[in-house]
Amino acid sequence: MLKLEKKHAALLAVLIIISAVCFLFAGRKDGMFIDEIYSLGLSNSHYAPFVTDIKGGDMRDTVMTRQELTDYLSVGEDDRFAYGSVYYNQVNDVHPPLYYWLLHTAYSLAPGAFSMWPGLVLDYIIYMATLIMLYALVVKLLESRPAALAAVCLYGLSVIGLSTMLMIRMYVLLTFFTVLLAYAALCVLRQGRKRDYALLGLGIFLGLLTQYYFVFYAFFLCAAVVICLICRKEFKKAFGFALCAFAGVGVFVLVFPACFDHLFADALVSGGNAVENLKNVAQYSERLDFFKEECAERMRAIRYVSIALAVLCLVRFKKLIADFRAKKLRLDTLILLLPAFVTYVLVAVISPVAEIRYVYNLIPIFVLGDALMLFWLITADGEGWAQLLRYVPVLLIGAIALWYARTLPPDYLYEEHEELNTMLSEYADAPCVYMDDNYPAPITFDMMQLMLFDDFLITADAASPAIADYLAGSGRMVVFIDISEFWASGFDADEILDKLSLSTGFENITPLYSNGFSDVYLMEDI
Repeated sequence: MLKLEKKHAALLAVLIIISAVCFLFAGRKDGMFIDEIYSLGLSNSHYAPFVTDIKGGDMRDTVMTRQELTDYLSVGEDDRFAYGSVYYNQVNDVHPPLYYWLLHTAYSLAPGAFSMWPGLVLDYIIYMATLIMLYALVVKLLESRPAALAAVCLYGLSVIGLSTMLMIRMYVLLTFFTVLLAYAALCVLRQGRKRDYALLGLGIFLGLLTQYYFVFYAFFLCAAVVICLICRKEFKKAFGFALCAFAGVGVFVLVFPACFDHLFADALVSGGNAVENLKNVAQYSERLDFFKEECAERMRAIRYVSIALAVLCLVRFKKLIADFRAKKLRLDTLILLLPAFVTYVLVAVISPVAEIRYVYNLIPIFVLGDALMLFWLITADGEGWAQLLRYVPVLLIGAIALWYARTLPPDYLYEEHEELNTMLSEYADAPCVYMDDNYPAPITFDMMQLMLFDDFLITADAASPAIADYLAGSGRMVVFIDISEFWASGFDADEILDKLSLSTGFENITPLYSNGFSDVYLMEDI
């Protein structure tokens, strides 16, 4: 046991440092992205996938309470471990259910009240598992613990890695299964034991049960491995690999047949949308430029380390050529790495919206490139700096990654919500009216702010008699106006305000804020 602890002491130390950074940022998280709120609602709301279902499918001219929103986001004492409800909700959504089952389990262990922490703790556990799996992958691939530790530091402290952990969404689990699949594929290439094939099939099944976009890396990786095995004339291995891969897909279809409805649905997140984006060649350049810029900004440490290692490799170019001829360079890394680049380009083009979260799962695979270059350098013969590199790379790379984790905070913190909530709290005792024509997206987006009020009226008619009844003689109200043309009603705020002024007599209008989904105002009697 003592020997085992010493063997992994460096990894444990690195994971402790990364854990401290994770919880530091988790404590600074003051809000949630709309998809994170969907994650909680779809996981925890009992057979009610969307906020519209709280009111039987039609929210118009109804009053929604804070308690109803809390019930939507959390698990009640009587609804714990209701996995059938989660399955039902996901059939009616556009994603497979595995992450939602796990999230529901986390919230079932802390029922009754709404909090982000069960989701964050779940993500943290999955994130640590991903880092351990990445370490195991690099050790198996390169037989170099320094290169493995460097990879863990580089990805674990990257802005994209930390953003993946802080976003309460299935992408952190998708990343884990992407690394697991790469590990399983490598095991088949190297050994081809029965358990390796079983791990491959299981990884594909669970990856697909997590997120449909898993299929792209899985497809290109499996194709690369099968081609490699055929070129080696290892036909039995190739057949077994393909058989287990298809078995994983087949079991997924049997467990979640709703995937076909999702694939052919006429929706933003669907196979049909992906095909339309693929056909739209004119948007390729803009999409790729966006992904390049956004990823580059959030991968500064990874980029700078890549550049530095590439320069050092050029310095040692003659030695690398000699090692290449001697077949010492572990080029099977490219079998894992190249499919990730192909997947990156394809996903950037076909993703439903231009958001880099769709390629979050590929980042630890890209880091294999840095690990490979570092391996080449620290295993090169020679004196001087080449020998020194055996001892300093992990510390140096860890310092660079930690520096950028400090200077460039991850996404999905929403620290601005603290000031926003403080401002809205001043009017929490006022009636609140939400102008929305029964679209769930804007109310879901604003849910954290709406929970500051005891209740709020939802209506699509600025002259609705329900408004007067709800105000009950109050001299002011807070009004949210759904302005999103893409996601929801797309009301004209000025037109709505004019109608509200006529129907309520509130002529003193103070803009409070706008967030792209809604404009928020305070309306008062003069």
